[in-house]
Amino acid sequence: MQTTICAPATGPGQSAVSLIRLSGPQALAILHKLTKGQKTFPAREQVFCRLYDGEQILDEALVTYFAAPRSFTGEEVVEFALHGSAYIRGRLLELLCASGAEPAKRGEFSYRAFLNGKMDLLQAQGLCDLIAAGNKAAHDLAVSSLDGRLSGCLMQTKTALTNLLAQIEARLDDVDEEMPPLDALQTEQILQTQINQLAQLADTFSVGRLLKEGLKVAIVGAPNCGKSSLLNALVGFDRAIVSEQSGTTRDTVEETLDLDGQKIILTDTAGIRDHALDPAEQEGMKRSLKAIEKADVVLFVADLTRDLTLQEETLWADVQKADKPTVLVLNKTDEAPQGHCKLEGKAQYTIYVSCKNGDGIGKLKQELLNFVNVPGVKATDGVMISNLRQYQAVLDAQTELESALVQFKRAGGLELYAEHIRAALRALKDLTGEVTPDDVLDVIFSTFCLGK
Repeated sequence: MQTTICAPATGPGQSAVSLIRLSGPQALAILHKLTKGQKTFPAREQVFCRLYDGEQILDEALVTYFAAPRSFTGEEVVEFALHGSAYIRGRLLELLCASGAEPAKRGEFSYRAFLNGKMDLLQAQGLCDLIAAGNKAAHDLAVSSLDGRLSGCLMQTKTALTNLLAQIEARLDDVDEEMPPLDALQTEQILQTQINQLAQLADTFSVGRLLKEGLKVAIVGAPNCGKSSLLNALVGFDRAIVSEQSGTTRDTVEETLDLDGQKIILTDTAGIRDHALDPAEQEGMKRSLKAIEKADVVLFVADLTRDLTLQEETLWADVQKADKPTVLVLNKTDEAPQGHCKLEGKAQYTIYVSCKNGDGIGKLKQELLNFVNVPGVKATDGVMISNLRQYQAVLDAQTELESALVQFKRAGGLELYAEHIRAALRALKDLTGEVTPDDVLDVIFSTFCLGK
C-alpha cells in the first residue's frame, strides 16, 4: 500500500486523553514535519514532544513510533497520545491530511494488518468482537479467536486434508499405476475424524452466537399480569413503569442483564388484548408480536390471582406456534400462594414468582442461564464459532467431506472424492481469508470501528 492513513483510535467527545493513529510509508516523515525535526523517535519508545500548527504549538503529546514490520499494521505506524480536546484532535487530523495522509476507512488498520500477514481473518474478526464485548462470556469468546485458537483448530483439519489430497493427487498422476492404492481403513479414519471435528465445531454455533450477541428474552402476557414488574425484578431497579391501569406499556422496553458474565437482553412487551384502546396501543401489540418472533426464549407471565382469559389462551397458542422455548412465569405468589393455572401442564418450564417480594426470581435467572449453557455442547479445543458466516463455512466443509467419504466407500474414481476434499479446503481457507474475495473482505472490515 502506498497511501498513509490516519484516524482517531478513541471515541468522540471530551476526555483526558485522545489517541490518533497514523499508518503508512509517510508516517515518520509526517511526524518529523509536525515536530519540526526537533526530536528523534526510537522505535517502540514513547517520546514527549510538541506538535506544531505552523509556528504555534498545537499540543504537548506522548508519541510512539513503530517501525515496519513490527507494528500492528506491519507498516510504519505513529500513535499520538494527546490531550482530549475535540479541537486538538480535529486540528491534528487536518494537519495530518494536509501533510499527505488520508482519512482511514472503518477497519482499514485491521485490513492492512490482515493483508500484511499480521493476523488472519478469524483473528481480525476476533479483534472486532473483543472491542464490542460487553460481558465476560463475549470477551472470552473473542479472545479465543484473537489469540489464534480457532485458527489453530482449523489448521489441524486443513493439514490433515492437504496431506490426504497430496496422496490422492500423486496417484492421479501415476499413469503407470506404480504406486500402491490408498490404505482404505486409514483414509476412512482420516475423513471420519475430520468430519466429527467439524460437526462438533458447528454444534458450538448455537451457544457461541448467544455468548456473543446475548440471549434475547421476550416477556409477554395480558395487560396487568406483571410483565413490567418482572422486568424490574430481574434487572434490580425500576426500568419499566408499573401501574394498576391496563395498557401502561405502549412500546417494547429493552434492558440488558449481566448474569454470571452472560448477556441477557430482556424485552418487556405491551399487553395483548382483543380491543386496544387507541392506535398507540395497537402499534405496541404489533411490536410485541415481533419481539416474540426475534426472541430466543419467551417468558409467558400469568397472574395467579385470577383465571386465565380467552385472550391469554389465544396468546399462549400464538407463542407455541412461534416454536420458541417458553417459560411459564406464574406471578403474585405472595397474594395467591396456592394458586394454579390451567397452562401448567402444557408449559415446558414453569416457575412461581412474586415480583413484589422477589420469591422465585433467583430460580428464574438460573433457568435463563440454562438456555445459554446448553448441555452436550462443548467447545472444540477451547473455541466456539459465533457468527453465521463461520457456521456456514464449517457446515460446507463438513458436507463436502461427508460426500468424499461416501464416494470413497463406493470405490468411486479418485478424482470424484478429491474434488470434494478440495471444496472442503476452499471453505476452510475462506474462513481464514486465504481465498476470500476482496468484495467480501471489504464488507467484513467495514463493520469494524474507525481507527481499528
